[in-house]
Amino acid sequence: MPSVNMDNFEFPISAGPVVKGILFALSIALLLSLCAGLIYHLSPLSEKTLPLLAAIILASGAFGGSLTAGRQAGNKGLYHGLAVGLLFFIVVWAAAALFVPGQAGLNIFYKLLIILGSGTIGGVFGVGLS
Repeated sequence: MPSVNMDNFEFPISAGPVVKGILFALSIALLLSLCAGLIYHLSPLSEKTLPLLAAIILASGAFGGSLTAGRQAGNKGLYHGLAVGLLFFIVVWAAAALFVPGQAGLNIFYKLLIILGSGTIGGVFGVGLS
């Protein structure tokens, strides 16, 4: 049986771009959340649109953070986008569980798919822009 040469193995994800991407994703999501809060507070807009707006905010944050990570990494945008998306989801889910414990489990798989999908697309686009 042939042995595996571990000398040529390298981890496909760079930690620096992923951390920068997560911080950027969180910044985008926080800024958009504050804007949405002001819009809902100051306008007669119905709160029935809140789930759609929340999905757009999560997708925008994941896309922007993954775009940043993919652009900085310069390669393997799929991996970097998925890493940023997954870690962004974990941070958002943990914050939701901490601040609103009863609501953290609602539509969790739907949000995971949205974040991972937009994170993947953002990572691939980011490599294309580098």
